[in-house]
Amino acid sequence: MAVKASTIAVISTAVIAAFGIGYLVYFDQKRRKDPEFKKQLKRERKKQAKAEKETKKAELATVEQLVQNVLNEIAQETFPESPEEKEKYFMEQVAAGEALCQQGLHNESVKHFYKALKIYPAPLELIMIYQQTLPEVVFRIVVNIMAVEQQKRQTEFYEQFPPEDVKLRLKEMTEGEKASYGLVAEQDFEENDVLYTESPLISALSPQLEGQYCNYCMNKLTDSTVECKNCDKVAFCSEDCESAANQKYHQYLCTNSKVNTNADESKETAFVKYVQDQNSKYPQMIAQLFTAMVAEELDKKNRPKYNSWDHIERLKGAELTPADKHANETKMIKELLSSKVPGIDEFLTDEVYLMLLGKLNENAYDVISATEVSVEKSTEPSRKFDSDNILGSSVYKISSYLCKSPLDDANVKISFNGNKITVTALKPIKKDEQIKAYYN
Repeated sequence: MAVKASTIAVISTAVIAAFGIGYLVYFDQKRRKDPEFKKQLKRERKKQAKAEKETKKAELATVEQLVQNVLNEIAQETFPESPEEKEKYFMEQVAAGEALCQQGLHNESVKHFYKALKIYPAPLELIMIYQQTLPEVVFRIVVNIMAVEQQKRQTEFYEQFPPEDVKLRLKEMTEGEKASYGLVAEQDFEENDVLYTESPLISALSPQLEGQYCNYCMNKLTDSTVECKNCDKVAFCSEDCESAANQKYHQYLCTNSKVNTNADESKETAFVKYVQDQNSKYPQMIAQLFTAMVAEELDKKNRPKYNSWDHIERLKGAELTPADKHANETKMIKELLSSKVPGIDEFLTDEVYLMLLGKLNENAYDVISATEVSVEKSTEPSRKFDSDNILGSSVYKISSYLCKSPLDDANVKISFNGNKITVTALKPIKKDEQIKAYYN
């Protein structure tokens, strides 16, 4: 009698299963009862583990070398400057990377995708595209290169900042379980020595003082007041301040009320009204941070190695609880700058805004006037002094690292000329001594 094919399949499966089960029984008995077999098995496992370890080590070494090679090549690369040249370069690099991937040359493709990333106006957006389109191994190496490059920049930052003409350096300090950076003296200072003077990284005049004080430097306006040519919301004490403000932020935030008949309905006007109604400066300062980054990118001759974001990112920040107000402010800034700051729609999330707000809460100083000023107090947290004569708020690159101290233990004092800050020795300071200032 012929046997059905299905029956043969079932029998074959049963035989294979029986053989497999029988081998497992035999293997288990040998493992438990035969000492020599157990030793051999242990040796084989060690050998296999060693081989796997060596393979992973070789793979890691290959990736590490690839990452370093790409970074070395990037350091020597001259990137295009104009939008047209950047677009052409970007397309060429992506095309070269894709062609190599199609040939299975994944490692060789990495440098092209990373070069494209370096000149793309919205890197976060491109990373998200890469994650969806690149082979996983290529994407992981690209992200690895980003991490290594960022770590290298961070290490170099603390070695190179503050600049050499400021005879101070940053030193890692321990506060409980948290590590942070503080300023220490690079040389001896005598009482009344000026350690440094600096202008703010970002700054905002109290909304109630617009038209009375310079929107840029916070000095009191005089007969030589320079009004904005395009709006009636701000004024400056000089043409230099007007020019600097326009370059860094005002051209992006101006309501254009003098030249636009529909200015009352604009996003810029709505933003100005919001900060006035809220008596708030921090949303404007966060908007300024992003416009400052654009200004730094456009200033090819004086482009800094570390931009405004690099400085803000490294500062300590307060932990904040999300609120509807924060989400609304994020939305307003994105709408305000979406056509002016490339990539801000993707980059400025609610989480990023909250992080930046926490850094302002922790590091922004009240800017104090030497003469009486009458303004409604802001509820925004800040580094405060024993004075109600508050012109506005400012964040500083160097002064953010001043250690808070009781008055009798402080070794420097802080003074303001407009929003320019000066730090002066209250007593002799020895080399390697931490710089401590009194503020609330």
